[in-house]
Amino acid sequence: MVAEKSGPSFASILSIVSIVMYTGGFLRIELEFNKQKDKINQLESVVESMKTSNSDDIAQVNTILRNRRGDYSANNKTESKHTPGERFTFDKQLVAGLRQKLCQSNTDKCSHGPPGPPGPPGPRGERGERGRRGNKGRTGNKGDNGIMGPPGRSGKQGIMGPPGSKGETGLKGEKGDTGTAGMKGAKGEPGESIAAPTVAVSPAKMTVNESKTASFQCSVSGNPKPVSTWSKLEGKSEKILSATTDGKLILPNAAGSDSGVYKCSASNILGHTQALVRLVVNVHPTISLNPGPRHAIQGSTFTLPICHVTGYPTPVVTWRKSSGLLPQVRVRYNNSALQILRVRKEDSEFYICSAENLLGKVERKTLLVVVSLPQFTSKPPSKIITFLNCRTAVRLNCSTTGDPQPIISWRKQGGQLPVGRSQQINGALVITNLQQSDAGNYICTASSASVFNVEAVTSLAINDKGGALCSSSILGSLDIKYFVKLN
Repeated sequence: MVAEKSGPSFASILSIVSIVMYTGGFLRIELEFNKQKDKINQLESVVESMKTSNSDDIAQVNTILRNRRGDYSANNKTESKHTPGERFTFDKQLVAGLRQKLCQSNTDKCSHGPPGPPGPPGPRGERGERGRRGNKGRTGNKGDNGIMGPPGRSGKQGIMGPPGSKGETGLKGEKGDTGTAGMKGAKGEPGESIAAPTVAVSPAKMTVNESKTASFQCSVSGNPKPVSTWSKLEGKSEKILSATTDGKLILPNAAGSDSGVYKCSASNILGHTQALVRLVVNVHPTISLNPGPRHAIQGSTFTLPICHVTGYPTPVVTWRKSSGLLPQVRVRYNNSALQILRVRKEDSEFYICSAENLLGKVERKTLLVVVSLPQFTSKPPSKIITFLNCRTAVRLNCSTTGDPQPIISWRKQGGQLPVGRSQQINGALVITNLQQSDAGNYICTASSASVFNVEAVTSLAINDKGGALCSSSILGSLDIKYFVKLN
């Protein structure tokens, strides 16, 4: 809303008019002084021209001028006390007196000069009667705008127009000077102090029996509150474990594999710390032992199967025979292994391995069988020759001794025994209805306890040109004919 303009005040107009009138009065006085100075100059010119005609008059005029200049010099200090109007009247009277003196003595040369300027205004007369009101004059030109007046009262708020478009962001101004510090505020409540984490665990070591429950407590402190974790150290690696919200690690149904070192760690923004605990689980002893039987050759040194023992604390291992004491002179053992020197037949027996610790005792046994290597009491010759068409059979004898009694078996090298025409009788191999295909090497094997074997090899040769011998009185009475040729 535009403020309404107001005209200049009366005091302002009066001040302006006073200044204008004062200035005009000084200008008028200055003009009068200049005119009087010109007239004096003219009179001096006239006096110069009159020097030749009348020396007495000129002297009189000069005397007046000198007196006047003297008066000016004598009154220099007091001249400033006269008003401009008084000085103007005094000069005017001087000029008139000089003019009268000159004109009285020289009537021919004096003439009327131009009329002088109007004198100063006389005193103001009384105010006359008010005249008739004149006709209204023409409207003058519009003056300059006056000084803006004080703002008027605010009007009613108008309706808000639509928001204008957002202008561009201006340049960031320079940082201002730092202001004076404000008043110091009231002292606040003391805050909580921050602290690096600390860890306390209990117990530092625990021993429990297997199948029982083990538990450890980890208490952490610090500000901010540290984060705690439990883990198990497994060589160079760690296995993270779950714990309760209050930092307790619980291991139910503990086993031997749970034994080891556990770590509780705590960390916050100020650092990291940890503490270690150890768990020991007592484990009932166990034994792993091959039950046998194991066979040893009589007279040799034999080591029984290893007795593998586990448990904690480490079990104590002992050996004994099922029938009594070990042969101390011929026995050596280092807990898990038992060795018998120069084994004998009477060493054949069950041997018992025992393992015992504070949780109990367990035993396992293994069977030892001492054997004598089989030996042939009879065996066929290395080579046998027989003839076809003699209606004969071949008998290959083979017998052995040993303990336990060896088992005898036959086989044909590079083939199989004649099917339906061969049989084993008391260790001997009998082949009937000989054929040319029956020729070859036959092997007698004596096996003791299916572990120790001995063999004898016989080469059987069949000749189909020996038919004349079949009618010989020497061979006719025999059911089985042998023709042996030693190598």
